[in-house]
Amino acid sequence: MPPRLRQCSLKLLAAFFISLAVALAQNPTQYMTPGVMRVGSKLACRCGGCRSSMASCPMLRCDSSVPARKRIAEMQQRGMSDEAIVDTFVKEGGIAALVAPPAEGFGGILTWTMPGVALAIGFLIYSWFVRKNRKPAAPLTAEDEAMIERFRTQMDRELGESSEPEGKS
Repeated sequence: MPPRLRQCSLKLLAAFFISLAVALAQNPTQYMTPGVMRVGSKLACRCGGCRSSMASCPMLRCDSSVPARKRIAEMQQRGMSDEAIVDTFVKEGGIAALVAPPAEGFGGILTWTMPGVALAIGFLIYSWFVRKNRKPAAPLTAEDEAMIERFRTQMDRELGESSEPEGKS
């Protein structure tokens, strides 16, 4: 093999191993420790592709939860408490950073009670609309009565025949 081709092959082989090492060094599961998962379960994933927490986002290489897990791990290494970490994320992203809004204050209570209130209001409006637009049943005409009587006699005849034991006819 000519020396120039050998040198190019060695460079290509070195580039392959360097890129392999870089790819393996950035494993997103290294930040999935119990502490990170505990804090991540309180924070909402902001990727837009799921409605999960940072701890349970199912997307591989999620552009929101993977960096957040890394940041949570760094904050825990600096000695920050779980509440301080969650408060930091809430200060930066607002109340939407939480998986579940707190049930304190008017806004928090309103967030938890509004679905039930909206459902009750919708049911009341629907009930009012149905009662307002209900029409009484029209009285039966002589033709309708005759048809019903014909069906009753036919049913009595058919049921009367089928109720007899099979061996008696």
